[in-house]
Amino acid sequence: MIRSWMVYGAILGLSLGATWMRFTAEETKGEKEGVALIDEPVSALESVVYASADVDVRFEVRKDTLGSYAWVTVTDHKQKKAKEGEPPPPVETKVTAFKAGSAGDKLMESMAPLMAMRELVGVDAPKLETFGLSASTTTLAVTAAGRTATLELGAETYGAKDLYAKHRESSRFYVVDDELIKPLKFATTRLPERGLFAAAVETVDTVVLTAGTTTVEWLQHNKEDRTADWWERKATAGTDEVGKKDETFANWLEKALKVKSASYVQTGEEPATTEPVFDLTFSAQGKPSETLHVLKSEDDWYARSDYSRGLVKLTRSAVEDTADEVEDILAGREPAPSEKPAPTELGTTPEGEAAPRPPGMPPGMPRPPGLPPGIPGGKVKPH
Repeated sequence: MIRSWMVYGAILGLSLGATWMRFTAEETKGEKEGVALIDEPVSALESVVYASADVDVRFEVRKDTLGSYAWVTVTDHKQKKAKEGEPPPPVETKVTAFKAGSAGDKLMESMAPLMAMRELVGVDAPKLETFGLSASTTTLAVTAAGRTATLELGAETYGAKDLYAKHRESSRFYVVDDELIKPLKFATTRLPERGLFAAAVETVDTVVLTAGTTTVEWLQHNKEDRTADWWERKATAGTDEVGKKDETFANWLEKALKVKSASYVQTGEEPATTEPVFDLTFSAQGKPSETLHVLKSEDDWYARSDYSRGLVKLTRSAVEDTADEVEDILAGREPAPSEKPAPTELGTTPEGEAAPRPPGMPPGMPRPPGLPPGIPGGKVKPH
């Protein structure tokens, strides 16, 4: 009796083990479903090229000392309306190039392996017309590990936004997810990199700040514990800050890390001259250091970093306060408080005095919300 229970127990254990192995295998392999057109991993992706009547997009994977990144070149084709009785004006083209950000990483994952949702069979001439594939003008070409799959894209499927497609290399027909195409159709707004740094602050060992002829270095302690980390100002002439927490620098660095790119400066649009404002260099053990150069040209702010791989324009409001405090940070002193006027309390003048009250309003009653100081209240007469 005991032996039979042992046998049944062993069989049950083997069954559970097999079920678990099958479940985990399916979980690992089942991330993408459908028909593989290029069965290669993301690491093998080389380029994605989207071509249509309105826009052409080239998304290519590059490598340098910091690692792999994607560079995007967008060519917009704009056709203005012709005036009555006149021939149509020539098509205007605009080229925009930039490094892809996190949305580019997601695009790469969607393209390798490249999957179709399902294959279509029995596609004849009438169906080609219905599917919008008899004279397709839009294509998607994906290259990975030296192999290219080219899809001629057609109309949307009935009741959904997915697309009919012809696989040019095999002359087979498929339905593909329209989410593959959306990031490319709107590449100039969805794909650009906005960040200026590759390094996360919790991985950084040292930071060097330079402005003019002054350079100061800070060393981060306890970087693995974000509740106990602190920055030490390393020895510089005329200071005794070694071994002490520099919370002023920590606060400034947090602000500097929030500066983002507004747009990439295109070829031929570079400022004639730029003035260096400050450089910020990050170093982490086992990784190449990276430097951000912040520049100014008249009232415009720019940056060039190892991470951005190109000249970018910065939003003035985001960088100006950070740049204004650099001199104080280098000198080891607390930056002066902002001189921007504080918002006035409702019902007072900018000088803090009580604003005139509307005629007939009791002293204890507050002024109507949104009423500018110094302007009597009351009902507005209709015109």
